[in-house]
Amino acid sequence: MPSISKIRFTNIIYDKGSKRYNDDIFYFDGCNGAFILENGGGKTVFIQTALQAIIPHAEIAGRKVKETYQLEGSCAHVAIEWIVNERPRRYALTAVTLYMTPKGIDSLRFVNEYGEGDHHGIENLPFIKLSAGGKKRPAGKEEMNEYYQSMKSRSMNAQTFQTISSFEQYIEEKYKIIPAEWRSIAVINKAEGGVDKFFADCATTGQLVDRLIIPSIEEVMSGEGDKQFSDTFEKQREHFKEYKRLKKQIEECSLIEEKMQRYIHVYEKLYGESYAYTSKKTEGKGLYNVACEERDQNEKELIRLTAQAQENAEH
Repeated sequence: MPSISKIRFTNIIYDKGSKRYNDDIFYFDGCNGAFILENGGGKTVFIQTALQAIIPHAEIAGRKVKETYQLEGSCAHVAIEWIVNERPRRYALTAVTLYMTPKGIDSLRFVNEYGEGDHHGIENLPFIKLSAGGKKRPAGKEEMNEYYQSMKSRSMNAQTFQTISSFEQYIEEKYKIIPAEWRSIAVINKAEGGVDKFFADCATTGQLVDRLIIPSIEEVMSGEGDKQFSDTFEKQREHFKEYKRLKKQIEECSLIEEKMQRYIHVYEKLYGESYAYTSKKTEGKGLYNVACEERDQNEKELIRLTAQAQENAEH
């Protein structure tokens, strides 16, 4: 499962314009993190903003995106860099640009993958531009769309998405970033008192099921959600069946390997004995050939000496 390397917020303006993230990067490097803020300090806004790069337009604690952020005349940019492989280090990037339209909130959605030190990493996303006077300003929708499209045309790892569902499906299937799991965070943070209050009211397993599990199921069962829930359940069931099948195959392969090792040991011993027998057989054949040659020479010499003896006797 991927872990978060970095999170970047750019031009996140909230609380009626009194608070903002101009262009901030939070470093996790795959580790856990904690944000300690007083009540009203923006913990829920932080979580809602981070969720935009996984579940675009996500609501939290009853707050819609258009109610949380000030987007009139500008865009908000959110990106998360995920560690998807440790050695060699590989990253996946999910980025969303939020903007207002006459019909409401819309977004540009972008995914990329790269290695260590890539110059298209999260730090170098062009969320910030320099104005004619040399001042920094947030990038506009058209500027980011041009960047996302240019990256898509240059790299097979870069993708843009027409719909939120296709974006969520892609990051789930490609990188195992599962939006449904992150929606549970939004469910927990519906409790205005935060996580402590939520779980304080879930003192028993039954209460946890009633407050978290059942509402989550009911949520996905509205509209087309029932189909999504059943599809998700089917996927997980197939994964378990596949796991059991693979586990059985591994056990069978282990038994086969054990028997093969015994066969290899016997064959090695047989090969050694066969090699020794062949060596002795070759040596014996050589001795036999030498003996035959000496015999033939001795027979010839015997015939010569016999003839010479007869010749001497006649004289």
